Amino acid sequence: MRIRRVLTALFMAVLALVAVPSAAGAAVGAANGGHADFSAQARSAGLSGPQMKSLQDRVDGYLAKTHGSQIGANKIALDNGVLLLTLPGEQRARDLALPNAPRGAAANCAYTYVCAYSGPDFTGDEMILFTCNHLNRIYWNGTGSWINNQRSTLYARFYDSNGNLGWTSPGGYSEDRHAPWGWVWWLSPC
Repeated sequence: MRIRRVLTALFMAVLALVAVPSAAGAAVGAANGGHADFSAQARSAGLSGPQMKSLQDRVDGYLAKTHGSQIGANKIALDNGVLLLTLPGEQRARDLALPNAPRGAAANCAYTYVCAYSGPDFTGDEMILFTCNHLNRIYWNGTGSWINNQRSTLYARFYDSNGNLGWTSPGGYSEDRHAPWGWVWWLSPC
């Protein structure tokens, strides 16, 4: 009987040791707002602690607006696409999961996609969209840019705040390096 008590006490002690790290991990997750921790990915991209915090604050701002899911240090999965954020100190968005991918707008906007950029000349944060007849909210103002890298028979459609079609792009490949986002509230790739 005494051995059973000793074994039970030993089992409870081991169980307590296992439970404490799990609770600590949950506390870290809660401290990160419930988001997965992408700090290792951000560090491997060369970001400092303050830069990582600044990037995460921007991600959190987009998450509140888009209701997307963070899937990388600077990457958000949207209902019908992906949003890549520029890293602090950089002009062009890049996917940190593809560290050897070439940088630049053409590399980021693959064939069959429409890409929208918060800045001119394909700079700034980038939305990569692919689902036809789906309105994707554009949160940017001022001058941005876009690429329609689809077939020549597919046209990107730009809508105003009331959901009215305001302009249709030429078929792919087409682009605008200095597009006015001020009136655009919604974009459908085709």
